Amino acid sequence: MSTRGRPIAALALTLVLFAGVLFAGSGGRAGAVRRTHLRRTHSLRCPAGVGTGAPGVTRTQIKVAAISTLSGILAADFGSLVPGIKAYFDMVDARGGVDGRKVVLAYDLDDEGLSSQFQTDARTAIEQDHAFAVVVSSYWFTPSYFVATCTPTYGDNVDGNWSGAPNLYAAGGSVLTLKTIVPAVAYLIDRTRSKSVAILAYNVSTSSDLCRTTGQRLRAAGYHVSFTDLRLPPIDANLTPDVQRLQRAGADFVVSCMTVTGNVALARDIQQYGLHVHQLWFDGADATVVKRYRGLLQGVYFDVQSVPETAARLYPGVYPGLQTYLKAMGHYSPGYADNALSLVGWESAALLVAGIRAARSHLTQAGVVSATNRFTADTAGGLQQPVDWRTAHYLGTKESCTAFEEVKGVHAVPVLGKGKQVFLCFATSHVRHPEPVAPPRGIPGPRQS
Repeated sequence: MSTRGRPIAALALTLVLFAGVLFAGSGGRAGAVRRTHLRRTHSLRCPAGVGTGAPGVTRTQIKVAAISTLSGILAADFGSLVPGIKAYFDMVDARGGVDGRKVVLAYDLDDEGLSSQFQTDARTAIEQDHAFAVVVSSYWFTPSYFVATCTPTYGDNVDGNWSGAPNLYAAGGSVLTLKTIVPAVAYLIDRTRSKSVAILAYNVSTSSDLCRTTGQRLRAAGYHVSFTDLRLPPIDANLTPDVQRLQRAGADFVVSCMTVTGNVALARDIQQYGLHVHQLWFDGADATVVKRYRGLLQGVYFDVQSVPETAARLYPGVYPGLQTYLKAMGHYSPGYADNALSLVGWESAALLVAGIRAARSHLTQAGVVSATNRFTADTAGGLQQPVDWRTAHYLGTKESCTAFEEVKGVHAVPVLGKGKQVFLCFATSHVRHPEPVAPPRGIPGPRQS
């Protein structure tokens, strides 16, 4: 994530960074009765007569469109999806494409950070450009037209409006479930032997909803939440009064739902007051941030849902999907390998290509949707917790997996995992002193005994 954008621009992306935990929909074992009922009421196919064509498909190409915010105040946090998409397509095309066809990002549309322009871009991509599929990175994503046309649609889930339809594929699963993050937070509180928790967020829903849910579930489980502020202004918030108040409250663990800018300001004030406080950030886990602010970030924890970048160096050969990603990004999109949204672009492109391959001779939009919704363990090539697309459009999971990173020196390194396995998985219903459960079958990394 870039730190150059205005603070409010990153608010929407805060939720994006929880892909795989918040965007639950994978690996869990729902009760047979409930799952049977949901399958009767949720179609995994395009409506009859919709999506039966193959727009953008020629004998040599499959044309895809991207809609993202490339200009305006939101560009810093929504404009970096495309490098990940291009890198994946370029890698596939260099290997011969899919059945002799190149998959091409032919249309790169800018919504300028405006809702009205997003609506125009959506119709341009589908009606004028005749794109076979669309990848989206925008705060203003509205699904109605994509659903009506059953256009295969991929991207980042900002406002929780990706669930329900068979053709919407948010990275990591399309259901936004805030409460699933809390067992992992509780586990870190226990492991750091913290006794008093402070919670900070902005006064906008994309920030405050997560922290409000976290605080409520921690209190209900018996954790001492000594200080909460969910009313901070998203622009130029003065955090000194909050640091003074958490000091008086005796807090020794801080959960932050703020952006990188706010988190860095928090860390600076904590350091200036000489406090020994563990910090958990949901925003800021990329190499450029860590290197730039390493003097402030020592000991800060990040919660991430993809294999951490440093795992490639620490555990050579254990995470080949990560090594493939880093190599391709270095070759085709240099400078973006450590960007969280570029990773979403890569994961989205990987799922689209997998769906095209699975559709085989039924290469229509409906064919790709139907084929993709039979995937039971989508890991984006070994980068994330497995997603079961038979249920990921409408059903959460009983287990969610996360990787913790801690800043040590100039790197954020995986911690608390078992051996070389970076992921820890938790039952989402168990918050009081949670312990990791067995990871789902197919999770990246070494198999657990």
